Amino acid sequence: MAESDKIKKLESYLNFKSRVKITDGRTFIGTFVCIDKQKNIILAHTEEFRGAEKRMVGLVMIPGKHLVKIETEDLELPSSMYT
Repeated sequence: MAESDKIKKLESYLNFKSRVKITDGRTFIGTFVCIDKQKNIILAHTEEFRGAEKRMVGLVMIPGKHLVKIETEDLELPSSMYT
């Protein structure tokens, strides 16, 4: 896959609701706004989940080195499941 194809694929996920899991076990759910060459991700309107705790954190930048898994909402599924 050419570099421009990968960029277009990422651009297609902009403004999708996304779930990001990081190395310390936390999960962030928010709107995917941006990613850079170092794979740092910016989410807006974000909630942070740590075990059973949940808190609103708003706009966050998640360093690429801490990413474990990224999922985006599938708008074609009726229950807004993540893919």
